[in-house]
Amino acid sequence: MKSRRRRWLRKHGRAHPDLAVIGATVESCRRGRLTNRCGHPACPDCADGLQRLFLDATCRFTSCQPGQAWMTVSIILPGPEPGEQPDFVAAGELARTILRQAGVTVGIFGIDASWNEDHRQERDEAGRFDSHACLHLYGLIPAAGSLAVKAALKRLIPATEAVRRPVHTKPWDGSPAAIAYALKPDFQRRQTIERFDTKRGRLVRTTRDRPLTVAQQIQAVRALDRAGVTGRMVLVGLRFELSETGRLCLVPTT
Repeated sequence: MKSRRRRWLRKHGRAHPDLAVIGATVESCRRGRLTNRCGHPACPDCADGLQRLFLDATCRFTSCQPGQAWMTVSIILPGPEPGEQPDFVAAGELARTILRQAGVTVGIFGIDASWNEDHRQERDEAGRFDSHACLHLYGLIPAAGSLAVKAALKRLIPATEAVRRPVHTKPWDGSPAAIAYALKPDFQRRQTIERFDTKRGRLVRTTRDRPLTVAQQIQAVRALDRAGVTGRMVLVGLRFELSETGRLCLVPTT
């Protein structure tokens, strides 16, 4: 995977000097000690390692509170506008503001991205939304008070034609996959389509995943470069701290 990313950056770095710089950083990454790693979020090995650290810290934090139930929260954040470059850091600042306004005092989140396109051929151009990058906040909050939080989030982030259900919550079953998803390293292109549902007897809206185009991949790498190591992580009421044994831990800010 890393060799493929290196070749891709080397190829497109000929036309985009910033990608060449990122490629040189990824080329310098070595296995073994942490000091030998490049630490760039566009490096597949380092992105996987960051995801594992995030997963480990979150699982240990939640396991230390056995009486606490948790809810998974999924939020499609407003913006960026069609044609704009996605910005994980700005999205993280917006997410913290929205979460606090909704009454969240403790939360562990990651920001995912997708590039959304409207391929509903049955509609004319005016009836389809413009292609755009979509930033998706996903994570955990305590279950206590989550109904009020969900209601507040729905008021703060109303549904649109492009995003019919921007806020979704459900009880967390303890699966680490839900945490890993928040910081997954690979992004998708999601195409909105309509298919005929025989049970309902009508067309229904659904999506299909496709690989990113080259232009979308370039946007993704640039967004990761600007975000840095922690730019996709969103914490509320918590911070990272190294334990005496050198492990990354989540601790309350107060």
